[in-house]
Amino acid sequence: MDKTRKASIAVLVACMFAHFLNHVYTGALSPFLSEIMADLSLSLTEVGIATSAVVVTMTACHIIVGPLGDRGLRDVFIPASVLLSAIAVLFTSLATGLWILVAAQVLLGLGVSPYHPSAFPTLSERFPEEERAQAVGLQAAGGLVGVAVTPFLGSALMVVLGGWRPSLVVLGMLGLVVFVPTLYLMVFSRRSRVAPQVPPGAADGHTDSETSGSVWTRDFVLVLLVTGLRGIPFRCTTLLMPLYLTLRYGYEPLSSGILATIMLTAGLVGELVFARVSDRVGKRVPFIVMSMLLLAPCLLLLNLSLDLPALIVVLVGIGFTYFAGVPASQAYQTEISPPHARGLAFGVLFSIGAVPGALAPWLFGLIGDTYGLAASIIFLVVTSFAGGVAATFLTERPVNGPAATDVCTEPL
Repeated sequence: MDKTRKASIAVLVACMFAHFLNHVYTGALSPFLSEIMADLSLSLTEVGIATSAVVVTMTACHIIVGPLGDRGLRDVFIPASVLLSAIAVLFTSLATGLWILVAAQVLLGLGVSPYHPSAFPTLSERFPEEERAQAVGLQAAGGLVGVAVTPFLGSALMVVLGGWRPSLVVLGMLGLVVFVPTLYLMVFSRRSRVAPQVPPGAADGHTDSETSGSVWTRDFVLVLLVTGLRGIPFRCTTLLMPLYLTLRYGYEPLSSGILATIMLTAGLVGELVFARVSDRVGKRVPFIVMSMLLLAPCLLLLNLSLDLPALIVVLVGIGFTYFAGVPASQAYQTEISPPHARGLAFGVLFSIGAVPGALAPWLFGLIGDTYGLAASIIFLVVTSFAGGVAATFLTERPVNGPAATDVCTEPL
């Protein structure tokens, strides 16, 4: 294996570590929300404010982080996101009221914000198009493992340690440990990477004319819309599902955490399977559309009175259908972003495009307090279906082939 290949794999593994912690931390409150509600006397709307705070801050910072990454700071941002977010989680464990909790989540949003706009352009540069969905999928799988284990891990820690505060301390210490190998891998990658001998702008098969293209193409604007709509059910199901199961079905936090982990483990399977399928088929759009259109009826079934076996089947369907579209969606995002400005493009995608998802937990809680949890689920169903419809208007771009520059790169 040559040095460039080793460097690429080192970056991928570092991104998997960092993405794992990124999602553990953005969802760190999830398994403890019922206990935090009781301990701090919070309403469902206030819980939504606290869980939205980290995502709102993170998305606001992405627009700054992305262009800075284009200036050569991505290798620093990826490990820094692990260290800074671990410190923020330790601070969260000290919260004694709503606004201290919100302030701690704002700091966490600052800590995790360097990751996403840095990782995706880095992986796009290190892996060719025919391997890109697999690389992005493996990176995303690291995050999904973090999402999947957090409900169960947090609930188990709370049972063992006797509360949500010591549990958050343990999670924060985990980040300090994971920071060490993440930093080592990024340093190794930087030292081992051999610059490709290609003409300027020809990396990944792009020409000089493509590298000077506008970020604001027709498909980029559509992807912004689809990303925003996809983010709503993603944030609500991954952050609020344990609390929803406790409030709707009366399960204890540990049982709710286990059920949420089952849902997200199904998502991990769907993501790994369809990452490879998307690369082999050479298409992205059908998988994005299918994911959202199938997710909507799965979510709607939550409004039925389900016994435990039926509930598990529905949760598996929710996890599998949503995350089956993640590799294709993220690969498509890299492939329509101009190589010279991928940091800016992903800064926009993970800031403007992520605003609906950032506000979604608050809206879910507000709707639930006002009209009941059934109405909150309808909110997710409608946005999921709308995301699938919007995705049908995306232009399919041949994988590892000439860009459809007559359509995909037409500036608005």
